Amino acid sequence: MSETVWNLFVELRKELVEAQKIRAQVMGFKVTFVSAVVGLVAANLDKLDSALLAIPALAAICFDFLICSYSFSVKRIGNYTRKYIEPVLKKSSDLPEDFLMWQEFLTQPKTRQRLSLYGNLGFTMLVSGLALIALWSSPRPVLSYVLTAAIAVFFVMDIMAHREHRRLGKIWVNRNIELEH
Repeated sequence: MSETVWNLFVELRKELVEAQKIRAQVMGFKVTFVSAVVGLVAANLDKLDSALLAIPALAAICFDFLICSYSFSVKRIGNYTRKYIEPVLKKSSDLPEDFLMWQEFLTQPKTRQRLSLYGNLGFTMLVSGLALIALWSSPRPVLSYVLTAAIAVFFVMDIMAHREHRRLGKIWVNRNIELEH
């Protein structure tokens, strides 16, 4: 086995683990920050404008963009590893032909799960829904329209961002099929 390929595999694995760790930290910070701001605004609704609940909704969406960025990085490393590194590692070992390398195993439908996606988007949807309810009960309709539009546009972008990093695997699979034929 090429020492260069092995070293690349080790370095990419370190980068992948670091991206996963940072993504988990951003998720934790998102929940903490958004919950704290919602609680702070809710506890002081008699003194504050309920339209301020748009802030944690928009912040949750912005955190989602960061989370998607790290998810894309993780997926990109996994796809590169599956396509370029694992075949070399498998070829240079005495593994049986039907043995699945880790990234190849992860591409199978039975190993996929989307619970973190549902939890992450669900949390953002919950906070955004709360903000929309508060906005529509606000006595300032112009502000309500503007903030509702902003939340709606950013939430659609959020959903698209979550879908985009999942498409990376399909793009790589399709390119593999095209290259093989």
